[in-house]
Amino acid sequence: MSRLRTLLFWMHLATGVLVAAVVLVMSVTGVLLTYQRQVTAWADTRGLDGSAPVPGRPRLGAEALLEAVHAREGRLPTAVTWRADPDAPVQVAFGRERTLYLNAYTGATLGEGAAGTRAFFRKVTDWHRWLAAGDESRDRGKAITGAANLGFLFLVLSGLVLWFPRNLAARAFRNVMVFRRGLPPKARDFNWHNVIGFWSLVPLFVVVLSAVVISYPWASDLVYRAAGEDPPA
Repeated sequence: MSRLRTLLFWMHLATGVLVAAVVLVMSVTGVLLTYQRQVTAWADTRGLDGSAPVPGRPRLGAEALLEAVHAREGRLPTAVTWRADPDAPVQVAFGRERTLYLNAYTGATLGEGAAGTRAFFRKVTDWHRWLAAGDESRDRGKAITGAANLGFLFLVLSGLVLWFPRNLAARAFRNVMVFRRGLPPKARDFNWHNVIGFWSLVPLFVVVLSAVVISYPWASDLVYRAAGEDPPA
């Protein structure tokens, strides 16, 4: 048992060293993408004037709004978004390259979306999915991030095994579940690693497992089969 634990430790350590840089990139970009919608909405609507309701006039219907956009732009948008806030403008998107904001009551153009902010988040998405590889290398980048996801999943599962104390006494569990003071540097780092790893286990497992499902069709198929459904063709 001791030899198996030692082998698992070195596999855990080696995997962590191999995938650390990629996991760091995906973690940082993942945090940024968590707030993409909020930051983009703030940047898009910052400084827009003239979106307040017009007294006695209802919001334009979809057909009237689309006619106004087509007459002005010479093409129809790919998406139109209304929001519940009566002061909110209507968001009109032409693919990913352009976004307009219109007065929901008059159809007047209020301004364009924040192109710089959207370009920034497109670049963040590229780094998160395939390490910003070009079109010819995108499959390779996606394979690297997928393998890093699998490695991270192994780190989470093997870390739980290594975390489990050999001595089942309550004190042994407290030593790896609670931060301890007065430890020398090496013992302190070991304590922090165990404590943070334990309390982060569940969210990390959910995040990484879902990333594996996104990365690999076979993992997605397993989810369908586990739910008693046939995977889609």
